[in-house]
Amino acid sequence: MVSPLFMLVSFAVGAGILGSLFLIIAISVDAWESVTFRMDVLSQYTNNSSKKYSVDLATSENDFSKFTENETTFVNGSEQIRMNNYFLFTTYTGIWRTCDILSDDSRYRLETLKGETMKRCYVYVSEYDEEDTNLSDQMKGIGGMQNSAASCVIVSLINLAVAAIVGTISIVQRQVSACMVTGVLYGTAGLFCAFGLTIFHTKMYYEKYQCYSFTVKKLPGPACDARIVEVGWAISFAWAAIVVCIIGFALWIFATRTLRIIISKTML
Repeated sequence: MVSPLFMLVSFAVGAGILGSLFLIIAISVDAWESVTFRMDVLSQYTNNSSKKYSVDLATSENDFSKFTENETTFVNGSEQIRMNNYFLFTTYTGIWRTCDILSDDSRYRLETLKGETMKRCYVYVSEYDEEDTNLSDQMKGIGGMQNSAASCVIVSLINLAVAAIVGTISIVQRQVSACMVTGVLYGTAGLFCAFGLTIFHTKMYYEKYQCYSFTVKKLPGPACDARIVEVGWAISFAWAAIVVCIIGFALWIFATRTLRIIISKTML
């Protein structure tokens, strides 16, 4: 007959492996968030009689729309119109980076219009600099929250890695203290992952309801109305990892108490 302790430890180990697997899958893809633009909303400005806004619509999801805002200013009593161009295209964001799906031709045309090189992906953890004067306060807010979320996930990964090592030692050596530490590590991993997801959802809130953006300094109102910010499927895996890690924490703590009782009885 299989001992209850063996079953308990097996479930605890399984929970740790499953939680780690869920988190690894989540951080390995750029599917935490997607940003798209509704063509039916933007198309209202293709023949705009007020001429305040105009737009050249994208021909496919791998193309970009050029949204133009004509801003009227007065210099020395004379009216002048300044054209502000905004380039709108689909992006996908993970915990580490944001990538677009522009075709090579669209990227070449966009680089020509902007006069700068456009990389397919922007890696926050290595490229973001909060001291960059070219970034607006909104852009710095998005970049800061993105990196804070990534930092929390890194701490979770470290805790999971250490928990796997300490857990193996606790099983082989039947050490009560190591068993307890393993449980605490899984609980800490789940806690920091929850912190990271909370920060990431907060970032998405500002993007969705406050029109924050990291690609441009400030989007005009019509472009904000057309933008759709959606949660990606990978976030579900990250939340599942949190739940499983908390279950693993409970199982390891219960296994600690059980192992302590068994060892104390054998010493009598």
